[in-house]
Order: sequence, then C-alpha cells, then structure tokens
Amino acid sequence: MLSSQDRFLRNLDWNLLYTFITIVDEGSITGAARKLAYSQPSVSNALKRLEEYLGERLIVRKKGVFSLTDQGLRVYESASSIGSIMGHLADQFAAPTGEISGEINIEIASHIHCPPLDRTLAQYHARYPNVFITTNTQPSADIVSAVADGRLRIGLSNKKVSQTGLRFDGVGYEQMAFYCGRSHPLYGREDLQLDDLRGLAYVSFESDQPGEGLGAIARYRAEQQLWGKLVAVSSNEEEVRRLILAGVGFGALATEAARLFVEAGMLWPLPPYEQLPLTEIYLVTADSVPLTEVEQGFVEMLRKAANDEIRSGRTADTE
Repeated sequence: MLSSQDRFLRNLDWNLLYTFITIVDEGSITGAARKLAYSQPSVSNALKRLEEYLGERLIVRKKGVFSLTDQGLRVYESASSIGSIMGHLADQFAAPTGEISGEINIEIASHIHCPPLDRTLAQYHARYPNVFITTNTQPSADIVSAVADGRLRIGLSNKKVSQTGLRFDGVGYEQMAFYCGRSHPLYGREDLQLDDLRGLAYVSFESDQPGEGLGAIARYRAEQQLWGKLVAVSSNEEEVRRLILAGVGFGALATEAARLFVEAGMLWPLPPYEQLPLTEIYLVTADSVPLTEVEQGFVEMLRKAANDEIRSGRTADTE
C-alpha cells in the first residue's frame, strides 16, 4: 500500500508546479500566460488546481497586490529546485524544435583506422549535436554476425561474406606492416630482409587467419613463408601493440596506428618496406533491418565520404 507521501508524489502534476514558477517569475498571470503561450484563464485555473491540491493559498491576488503567502514562498523555493533539475534533463534530452535527436551505436574492428569514418563522425556531430554516439570494438567476424542476427545495425569490419540480406560498402583501405619492440633482436637493424623474419616468434590478431578480417596478412605470410611460432594473440589492437612493444614477438599493425610509436622509437618497422599488405574496410548493414532516421543519415554521410575519398585517390597511408 502506498504511503501518503508516495501518493502525493505520484499524483502531483509537474505542469502545475511549472506554471506556478512561471507566474512568480513573471510577476503576474498575464505575463505567465504570454511566456507559456496559454490563455489567462488556463493559467489562473492551473494555479487554482495547485492550491486545491496542496490545500494552501499560494498567492495573494487583489487589486494592485500580487504577493506570495508564506506557504507560497516555501512551495516556490522547493519547486525552483526541482525546476533546476528538470532544466538539466531538458538540456540533455530535449532537442530544439526541428533538430534531429536520437542515438547511434557503431561497432568497429579495433585495428581499423579509417579517415572517412573520422571525418563523418566530426561532420555528423557538428550537424546533429543532439544525437548521442556510442562506439565499441569487436572482432570483424563478431561484427558481421551481430549485423546478420539483428543485434547490431551499423558495423565497420575488414571481413566480407557472401550472405543474403547483408550489405558491404567499401569505405577505405588499411595498410598493414610488421613491427618489433625495442627489446627484440631485430630492433634498430636497417639491413633486414624477409628471410630474417622466418621462424621468429609471432604476435597475431585473432582475425589474422585465412578468410577472416585480416586475411590479407595471413595470405602474405603464407606466400612469403613467414612461418614462426605463434606466441600470443588478441582481438584488440592495443593489446597486440602491447605484446609487440614488450618484445614478446613481432607482428602486424596498421601503419597509421604504429606511426607515432615508430617516431618515438618504441617500434621498429620490419620488411617488407614496399607493396605492403592492404586490407579493405567495409561498412556492414542489413537490408532486412530498417535503420532509424539518425542511423540512415549517418550511413549515407559515411558512404558519401568514402566515395569522395575514392574519387580523390587518397588511401590510408597518404592521410
């Protein structure tokens, strides 16, 4: 059974409190009606209903007199505090008239570095600041599965499969190269050949397998017979880089992800130095699952940014 306090809170109409606050702030029924775009009788009736609900007179209204009673002052102070909290909520969730609001969830393979995506995120946020964007990382195979199962509507992956109902839009290329850390025996050597990598301990992404997202790396290693002992694996770029930096083994990283670490002397580039493996980046969506208005706008903007990138002839390594 509800307590009297619970019943009071359940039945109290916030609109009546807000109208009362506006009456006091504007100093008159007329001023409040003008600000709220209500008729004066509607504002007067709202005040009357609030006074009846509270069982107290809140405002003294006589000819030439407009003042709060003691109870009215107490209600105004409490209601103003509530109004401040409601104002914070409005700042976060109430979009201005005509502006788009909503939420976008994007799952991205952790090693992906995609300039069209970065530009789209910046441009989309600038155009629709009331849309909340969430990004998380998963392996490429999991992203494709999540989109296929309807658990995800927007994904970026290196993996492409032939499956009815899935759409894969190429949105860029990612250049990969091999690196080692400072404690690795090959660090600092400038006379290296591919032969020097054969048989060495190797750190791998989970998707560095034939047919997976980083299959291009697996194919290159197979073609060049760069087989060595697989000593560590992760689906996360930061963890693969951590393992390489720690000297556990050498491994492949996106050149854009490794650039700052090379410049800082923490990573050392290994052969090959030319004709590096490229992996394609795909925007993954499902034809059978309709996108929301905000999602559709984002997807269309990303597709356009990718097309502009292709027409300009830019690739990830020239950014």
